[in-house]
Amino acid sequence: MLKEKIYEKGDIVTLYLQTGQEILGKLDEENGSYIVITKPLTIAMGPKGAMFQTFTVTGDSENNVYFKQDKVISMLKTRKETTDAYTQATSTIITPDKGGIVT
Repeated sequence: MLKEKIYEKGDIVTLYLQTGQEILGKLDEENGSYIVITKPLTIAMGPKGAMFQTFTVTGDSENNVYFKQDKVISMLKTRKETTDAYTQATSTIITPDKGGIVT
């Protein structure tokens, strides 16, 4: 069977795990055993709606996290609006919401 590469390194992807948890982050590597995600986040419901939270409370998930490929049900390209929000949440560069003159 021919395996076609669907995602590129640096794509923002969403992993759906066997546990039902959704993980989104920047794809670093995919091989036969692992999917490696940089700065993985999950979605949590807060008082004002959906928000990002770190993948783990005690683990260092600022860099690469390895997910066993056999524990991942699916990998999807993340929707544009969520990708934009993820990029803004994980970037050290502050971007304005709307174009205009800053005074």
